[in-house]
Amino acid sequence: MSDTSVSNQMMELAERYGTPLYVYDLNKVREQIATIVDHMHPAVQLFYSLKANPNTTLVRKIYETGTNLEICSLYELKVAQVAGASPDHILYLGPGKTHQEIRQIVDYGVRYIVAESLQELELINQIAKAAGKVVKVGVRVNPEVAVKGARLQMGGTARQFGIDEKQFGDVVALIKRLHHLRLSGIHTYHGTRILSAQVIAENIQYILSFAAQVIQQYQLSLDYVGVGGGLGVHYFAGESQLDVAALGSQTREPIERFVASHKGTSILMESGRYIVAEAGTYLVSVLYTKTSQDIRFAITNGGTHHHMAAGGMGNAFLKNFPIRAFVSEQREMEKYHLSGPLCTPNDLIGKHVELPKLRPGDVIGIQRSGAYGLTASPVLFLSHGLPREVLFDGEREWMIRERDEYMVPRVRIVS
Repeated sequence: MSDTSVSNQMMELAERYGTPLYVYDLNKVREQIATIVDHMHPAVQLFYSLKANPNTTLVRKIYETGTNLEICSLYELKVAQVAGASPDHILYLGPGKTHQEIRQIVDYGVRYIVAESLQELELINQIAKAAGKVVKVGVRVNPEVAVKGARLQMGGTARQFGIDEKQFGDVVALIKRLHHLRLSGIHTYHGTRILSAQVIAENIQYILSFAAQVIQQYQLSLDYVGVGGGLGVHYFAGESQLDVAALGSQTREPIERFVASHKGTSILMESGRYIVAEAGTYLVSVLYTKTSQDIRFAITNGGTHHHMAAGGMGNAFLKNFPIRAFVSEQREMEKYHLSGPLCTPNDLIGKHVELPKLRPGDVIGIQRSGAYGLTASPVLFLSHGLPREVLFDGEREWMIRERDEYMVPRVRIVS
């Protein structure tokens, strides 16, 4: 789609549904999934991480592509259920599962339950015993090696996530004493937003090597090994796009060796950000423009309460997401600080952004906003309410969340 067509479409959506507004391109979501599936080894089973964007309709459409779901809360479980997901295609993890959570995921029959501490294993066993079941569990392993190139480290040092690699023997010994558990998998996650195919490939090789070692050492029969994900998106100036084709090429041989030696053991891979980030745009409208001490400001009707990541997640030095002004005519360019409506100097969603000279009513889009946008933001701060969400595929569009609707999982379209 040409820049003009995109601009016209965004202005039309803003006019029809109002701003602030999140819009998601379903075709882009499908394209990202296809990129992973087409390039990774066919033994890899892809899971969508709902934490990136748990909109129920979007989750349903992702699930319809054959992608499994990775969830971390009972609300996300409800979303998965309403979206029509089978428990055979759900992975449940998280370091602080409650008794209620574990009971419900055991009752529902979630196939991939990943425990993150020895005490959690004991609690799952207790709940399984009360239910008269033997439950298959995976264990998240906190690797000893920290990954280079991850924007957010999830392992390699003291973490609340998982059980340290050197404690794996304690896991095996404990599960042997817990008669209502069977160790069925290993899961590891080094870090997130990695843009180097080589780094992700080295992570996967490390995990597969560790899995092969403990399988042999403890004579295990595992149903799966979760190799994490961490596939990054290039948000900021100077960043390069992740080469998924190179990732597939670099991991094909080690995955092939592993599955050939461990028949019946599946390879699980997660992705949330990569699947949905580039599909989303956060649209806001200019309310006022002003100059303060030689800095031009555009005050908009949307801000960090809806899109904290665009505001740098509280970091002192804000890096701008890709930002566009959707205007229909040529204008001279000027630099702006983009502010939301909140009564705090931190409510900036862009600094020194070069845009066409802005006027009240102009529509601005924060791009690559499909992941960790609305649901990673302090939406109750100053109580301005929540934006609508719209899904489109080039020919059709659907409002998939009404303004101020949030904690009610609801599929807006079914075909």
